[in-house]
Amino acid sequence: MSEPLETWIDAAIGETREALVRDGKPIALRIARKTDEGRRARWGELYCARVREIDRRRRGAFLDLGLRDQFGFLPLGEDGKVRMRRERVALREGQGVVVSVSREAARSKNPVVDLQEVGHDGDTPHLLGRHDADEELVLAKPADPVMRGKLDAVIEDALARIAPIPGGGVLTIEPTAALVAIDVDAGGRAGSGDPEKFALDLNIAAAHEAARQIRLRGLGGVIAIDFVSLRAKAHNKQLEEAVRAAFSGDPWSVQFGALSRFGVFDLARAQLRTPLHEQMRDPDGRLSVETVALMALRAIEREARVQGGRQIACTVSPEVKAWLDAGEIDWRTELSGRIGMRWTIDSTPAPRERIDARAL
Repeated sequence: MSEPLETWIDAAIGETREALVRDGKPIALRIARKTDEGRRARWGELYCARVREIDRRRRGAFLDLGLRDQFGFLPLGEDGKVRMRRERVALREGQGVVVSVSREAARSKNPVVDLQEVGHDGDTPHLLGRHDADEELVLAKPADPVMRGKLDAVIEDALARIAPIPGGGVLTIEPTAALVAIDVDAGGRAGSGDPEKFALDLNIAAAHEAARQIRLRGLGGVIAIDFVSLRAKAHNKQLEEAVRAAFSGDPWSVQFGALSRFGVFDLARAQLRTPLHEQMRDPDGRLSVETVALMALRAIEREARVQGGRQIACTVSPEVKAWLDAGEIDWRTELSGRIGMRWTIDSTPAPRERIDARAL
């Protein structure tokens, strides 16, 4: 019998973060940012949309969803029509439709949508409703410092390139434009005198941890796991069964390949939500300016609660200060409502990720 799920949730300034936790281990993360509203589509949302362009070469229609940054992509069949439940529907440019988001934007691609209804007014594309699961994020409250600290640590670990394997060893996780590559390394794992049993035990533990990390980070598409080589065919079969078992509880569709003679197991996982690293990092791998800015606001709030009524001064890099000054979100009102008017934010030349919040 599986352990019951816990939910860790925190409505911080500018973003709400949620982790699902089983037996003390986080298994899934969701982050919803204020800046996404009106700009980016989220999985399960329902939109009244307008057909902007039908591109038969790409076998799809681009839809205006009323968003600033994204168009919806509606796949067309070989007959040039769209599936709507049991029907095949021909669309025309300018037509109004109702669609649901079946896959968020990832790898610079537009969100994918499914057709729900036709015959609607497409003059003012707009959001009709969110998925029930996202309503929980809208209603969330600020967490206490302990819970906030737990979520900070979970997200930091989920963004790391290296993840420890229980019992010893590490996974190196590298998302690329083509696929996600995961390498298994024994590291300092203690072993017995039987190298084959050592490798099998390591690989099985790695398979289960890889499945957890993939779900936690929201990774999808083609995934290749490079295991430590095994000699015995029976052990290779046992490892393949372990990989399938590790993904058995995954809520997203997973298709399995096989273990190659080089020890690489390939699989394909549906990509429904934007991966965590694409939400929080720039394409060059650095934390985005927005991510660091929101971290700075949490640092100010944390120091203010620890230091009583003292004034809090925070120093950030010029680009982070510029993002805050631009007023993408009304963070000043929210921060003042939480800790009062006892904070200042200045900038100094420094790496983007440096944040110095201190009591005066």
